[in-house]
Amino acid sequence: MIRRTLLAVLAPALVLTLALPTASGMGKRPKKNQLTFHIESDVSDGPKMVFPLQMGNKKRFFQKTPVTFNREITSLKHFPAEDGTYGATFTFSKAARTRIAAFTNQNQGKWIVAMLNGRAVDGVYIDAAVTDGRLVIWQGIKQVEIIRFEYALPLTGENQKEWKKRIKGHNKQRKEAIKAAKEAQKERNRRKS
Repeated sequence: MIRRTLLAVLAPALVLTLALPTASGMGKRPKKNQLTFHIESDVSDGPKMVFPLQMGNKKRFFQKTPVTFNREITSLKHFPAEDGTYGATFTFSKAARTRIAAFTNQNQGKWIVAMLNGRAVDGVYIDAAVTDGRLVIWQGIKQVEIIRFEYALPLTGENQKEWKKRIKGHNKQRKEAIKAAKEAQKERNRRKS
């Protein structure tokens, strides 16, 4: 009897506790994605310098030190991939473009892997130097990650003013979603009474 009473008291509190973070979190900025690109290396570089990654039927090793960083990305253009995920072309800053051109020229015949939020997303074989400062991830980006990128970066061809206007639209949509969630909660509470 005591267990049932305790369960009857705790169950609504548990449901409310689980529901509140999602409703209150809707007004916060989305987390930022961490995107890095890593160049293929040799196992002889040692476990402190490289990490293994299974690619097809072969284990390859990549440098732990990334070639690029988030702060160097200036814009993106995303597209749907064949596997149901998304791909994107990332444009990098002028300084990063020079570095990308140099390392892709020096490392032709090797692989470069994209790591997004700590997981390997896609690998690309380097067959020519990349001189335009654009790196492509062909597949493996989740929709939520695309939304985070859209919030953090302008789309390719979009100027700062257009980007700020688009972000304002996102903020307005989020505020409307919060308001709708609060009204729905009030309605549920009213029906329970």
